[in-house]
Amino acid sequence: MEFLQGRALTNAIGNFGIENAYAEALKKLRHELEEIVEQKKDTALGNGGLGRLASCFLNSMATLNLPAWGYGLRYKYGLFKQRITKQGQEKIVEDWLEKFSPWEVVRHDL
Repeated sequence: MEFLQGRALTNAIGNFGIENAYAEALKKLRHELEEIVEQKKDTALGNGGLGRLASCFLNSMATLNLPAWGYGLRYKYGLFKQRITKQGQEKIVEDWLEKFSPWEVVRHDL
């Protein structure tokens, strides 16, 4: 399975037209689609460029069963959240590392 960042999961199941089937399969596993989608925030790093290219490389290597390591940058913040208040538009930092990431391996020795 390809790891889809942020909103890409809901985009993918939407593009395939399998939202209902996907949600039903998750219900059989005692999960809700919304619950799963909320586990991985959109990191606001964009859907193009090097991040998407790296995802494609990792997906290709997995498909071809090639041994490989994937490294990433651990940004503290993504872009910004937008909040509309009585005073107008307000931008606040989006702390998308507030939850534990199962994809990270802590390497204090390096």
